[in-house]
Amino acid sequence: MKNMKHLSALLCLIVLLQSLVVPGYAQETTQSETTQETQAMDAAAEAVQQTSQIPFGSVCIQNGCRTINGMYPLGGSDRKMDTAQATFVYETNTDTVVYSYNADTKMSPGTLTKIVLCLVTIENCALDEVVTCSEGIQSKVPGSALHVSPNSLKSGEQLSVEDLLHCVLLLGANDAAVALAEHVAGTTTAFLQLMNQRVKQMGCANTEFGNISGLDTATSYSTARDMAKIVTEATKNETFTRIFGTTDYTVPATNLVEERTFRTTNYLIDNYNISQFLNSNVTGGLPSYTANSGASLACVAESNGMRLVFVSLGSQRLLDEEESWKVTYYGNFEEMIELIKYVLDNFKPNRIVYDGMTVNQWAVAGGESEAVGLATVNVDSIVPAGVQMRNLIFNYNVEGGGLSAPISKGQRIATAELWYQNSCLTEVELFAMSDVKASADSGVSIRTVGSQTDENSGGIMSVIGTICVIILGLVGAYLGFNSYMRSRVRAQRRKRRADRRRSR
Repeated sequence: MKNMKHLSALLCLIVLLQSLVVPGYAQETTQSETTQETQAMDAAAEAVQQTSQIPFGSVCIQNGCRTINGMYPLGGSDRKMDTAQATFVYETNTDTVVYSYNADTKMSPGTLTKIVLCLVTIENCALDEVVTCSEGIQSKVPGSALHVSPNSLKSGEQLSVEDLLHCVLLLGANDAAVALAEHVAGTTTAFLQLMNQRVKQMGCANTEFGNISGLDTATSYSTARDMAKIVTEATKNETFTRIFGTTDYTVPATNLVEERTFRTTNYLIDNYNISQFLNSNVTGGLPSYTANSGASLACVAESNGMRLVFVSLGSQRLLDEEESWKVTYYGNFEEMIELIKYVLDNFKPNRIVYDGMTVNQWAVAGGESEAVGLATVNVDSIVPAGVQMRNLIFNYNVEGGGLSAPISKGQRIATAELWYQNSCLTEVELFAMSDVKASADSGVSIRTVGSQTDENSGGIMSVIGTICVIILGLVGAYLGFNSYMRSRVRAQRRKRRADRRRSR
């Protein structure tokens, strides 16, 4: 019987230990399943902790990809083009910097300067205005520079502003650039001042043009980011956008020269001369090449609801060793094709905040309930193609460091930053979804703390109660089993007594 008692006690101890150990093991298993996801979000959490001193509205610029001035591109800043010295990719619909490399390094913009020349001309002229080319116009352009084709402009020749704009944007013609500049401002020097004033209005702090066309004969500098600002601003103009995407054009016969027909030198939108670079997503662009600045390219592409501005500066161009006129590697076209493919394959637009979205809730000191934060705007962003909302991190800043009752519906109670890895995607204000009244009982905040303690105590008591029930059940089972064994022993004793009586 003593052995049975020891066995029962051992069983009780085993069950008790199991009731404590199994839940802990289950929790450990659940945690191990989420370890990988947690580690993946650690980088974002570290970045979030470093932004507490940055004013609202600036975090997503200084530490993120929001607006064209965003300093932390969504796709990072590692080099992705073989020879380009600087690149920038900006999505205009969502105001997102998708990718950049050496975005703010000052470089020569080359022919891309003519984008500003054409925009300033369009903003100051009617397209049907007649331009009379000045005397000796060809002497104002280096002989090796690009000219109107197939016949250069003549002194005294008359063309429309629209004709000359096509000559500049499709051919990069420098004589046409001179004709437009003199028509608008009287001299190229005066027009240059208009160009530099205009880019400053766009927020291009790192751009200064030394001449109107970007030739290597003067000092000009810009950056990939500033050129993206210029293209973004220029393509808001419908006339510029139309000409920017034109593949071929015919200049009617003038007073001195017969009809001229030519095609664009942007092989991304026209495969007439070279077919390998044609890309159906590209809607317009301008290439550049000079000996000093290398091969550059600015273009606009559209796909999957995205409108993207691409800029690359300073790619290397390779020429045939025996036939120096023959290009073996354009640089700007090959590398731009790869960059466009990378962006379209790996990124997508997504709504990350929507009007009416409840984001979080906070305790309110002296209040009858918690305050629920509500977003009142729709915010779209470009995100990596495989990302889900659970991969994004919200960082909150509560008004005044904490909320106190009363709170009115619609009152701003917090701001929120939304992060992906180390890039802040956006910042939004959060407003109270409903009123939070002050409690009539001044001790409400004490009760709130107490209720949290009661919840914790209740959880402990629940565990203790469960253990007690298990122990009582085992004790009952033991007592029942012990009673059964005793009755069997008594029955065996009675049987032995009866057997002895019969044997007498």
